[in-house]
Amino acid sequence: MEPSGVPLYIDILRRAINVALILAGSIVVVWVSTFVVKRMIKIRFRSKTSLEVQRRIRTAIPLTSSVIKYAVAFFALIAVLREVGVDATALLAGAGVVGVALGFGAQTLVRDILTGMFLLFEDSVSVGDIIQVGDITGRVEDVGLRVTHIRPFSGALITIPNGEISRIANFNRGFTRAIIEVGVAYEVDVDRAIEVLRQLAEKYKEDNKEKVMDFVGIHRIARLDDSSVILRVVFQVAPLEHWGVERDMLYFIKKTFDENAIEIPYQKHVVYVKSEAS
Repeated sequence: MEPSGVPLYIDILRRAINVALILAGSIVVVWVSTFVVKRMIKIRFRSKTSLEVQRRIRTAIPLTSSVIKYAVAFFALIAVLREVGVDATALLAGAGVVGVALGFGAQTLVRDILTGMFLLFEDSVSVGDIIQVGDITGRVEDVGLRVTHIRPFSGALITIPNGEISRIANFNRGFTRAIIEVGVAYEVDVDRAIEVLRQLAEKYKEDNKEKVMDFVGIHRIARLDDSSVILRVVFQVAPLEHWGVERDMLYFIKKTFDENAIEIPYQKHVVYVKSEAS
């Protein structure tokens, strides 16, 4: 028996029931809050159907849900600690001292969260964007406060801590440029090759207006390699179209150069066979 006169097992049972009610209430609060926030966001942008707005919605909803879960979990933890007899006030007061002690070990976590906040607030990246981070290029599937999930062409889901993201190339914003380089032999008339490329590029632009925004031009000789003269064609294209345009142009360049007898150099091996006189 406890001093209050309540049997120990009754007190333990009461505390267990209260803890269960706190956890169940927290789950309900998270579910209801998340549902309400989703509805509010969708109603707010209901009249807007642009892809950019839809990407922002897909980014904002998971992030808001995560913040709600963390906040409810924190307050639920405090309530559970109080219910089991732990002085939560003293625990929170001591958290400052413990935080200083653990701060040096948690620098990476803090950096990840701060970087994630800036990425989201500055709208640097949204769910559905095709981005390049370091040597990884893929579609953003989720943006959180601590990590970002990217799925490259290989299909593997890559998790990148936000603190490791120092530079992002976003292919969904504004426009991109298709840069096509092709080599011709030194014996080829460069002016003639450039003119053939120009006619091909202008025709491709006219036939693909939904992809090509502008024909930037031909940079004449981009560089001189050991066995070829490198010519460069540049298009300004719609977002995410540069890969397809580059592949198309390489195909048409090969066919057009073959038709005009313009040699694209490649490595050749000359073998000399010496035969002894019988």
